[in-house]
Amino acid sequence: MLTFDAIQEFMLSRGGLRRKTKKTYLSHLTLFQKCLPDLPQTPQPIQAWLNNSERERGTMDQPLTPETVHSRFRTLRAFYKQIHLWHKKVKNPMSLVRPPPLQAKVMRTYTEQELFRIFMLPLPLRDRAMCTLLLDSGIRAQECADLKWIDVHPEYITVDGKTGERDVPISGTTYYVLMQLKAQSADNQWVFVGKRGHLTYEGIYKTVRRVCRLAKLEGRRCAPHTFRHTFGTEYASNESCNPKVLQDIMGHRDFKTTLRYIQNNRKRNIANHRLCSPLKLISGAAQGDLFSPILVEAEEILNRKKSEIVGGENDQRNSE
Repeated sequence: MLTFDAIQEFMLSRGGLRRKTKKTYLSHLTLFQKCLPDLPQTPQPIQAWLNNSERERGTMDQPLTPETVHSRFRTLRAFYKQIHLWHKKVKNPMSLVRPPPLQAKVMRTYTEQELFRIFMLPLPLRDRAMCTLLLDSGIRAQECADLKWIDVHPEYITVDGKTGERDVPISGTTYYVLMQLKAQSADNQWVFVGKRGHLTYEGIYKTVRRVCRLAKLEGRRCAPHTFRHTFGTEYASNESCNPKVLQDIMGHRDFKTTLRYIQNNRKRNIANHRLCSPLKLISGAAQGDLFSPILVEAEEILNRKKSEIVGGENDQRNSE
C-alpha cells in the first residue's frame, strides 16, 4: 500500500476534527510520506524516521524539540491504528516502536507581576475583554474564537470544545466587561471580531501575543494557553478546589490531564514547605528564630552596598 493512499484514507476518517488538528496531522504525515513512499509494516523504518527527526534541524538551526518528535509519534500511532482498522492485512507495528523520551517541564503560567503589567496597559476594550475572559474562565483559544453573544450569560458562558458543549462559570467583572464590549460592537453574533469578521484561532493568538509584547513579556508564554494554565494552576491551588469541578470547567476528557494542575502545584508546594521544612527544627531547638539575626545582618549589608553605589554615582556626576 502506498503511503499517500493511506494518508488520504486516514484524513477522510478524521473529518470531524478541528482544522488546526487536521493541519497538524497532515503536516506530520506528509513528511513521513516523503521519506517512506511505500507504507512500512515493520517497526524498523518507522523507528529510523523518528530517530532522524530527533536530529532534524529547524528554520532557526535548532534541533526539533522532544515534544515535536513525540507529537509525530502520536500522529503515526493514530494513523496506523485507523489503517489497520480498515485494512486488516496491513500490520500495525507501532506497539514495537519506541516513543521518544519526554522530560517533565514546569507548566508555564503568568506571575502576579506579569498579570499586573498586562492589565495596566491602556488596551482597546476588545483586547481587555479577551484577556479578562481567558484568565477568568480558562477556556481554549478556539473556544474563545467561536464564542457567540447568545452563549454569554450573567454568571456563565456556554462553549463548544473538544468534549462537546459545556457551561463555564465567569465572574461579575468579566460579564460586565463583555457587556461593555457588546454595547460597542457592530456584530450581533460573534463576541470577538476584527476588521475582516469574527476572529479565528490565529486572530486570538496574535492579539494575546501583541498584548504580551506591549507588557514586555517574551518567549513561549506569550500565548492564549498560558492564561488557561494560569487559571488551572490558581484554581487548583485553592483549598476549596473540587478536582471534578475543575475537570468539568476546563473540559478535560481524561482526569489525568486535570491532575497535572493539582499535583506539583507551585503554591500548594510552597505552603506545604513552610509547614514541613526541617529548618523549623533548628529554630525549635534554639527556642526561638535562629535565623532572624542572620537575615537582619544580610539586609544591613545590602543597604550599605546600595548606599555606596548611589554615593559613587553622585560623585561621578559631580566630577562631570
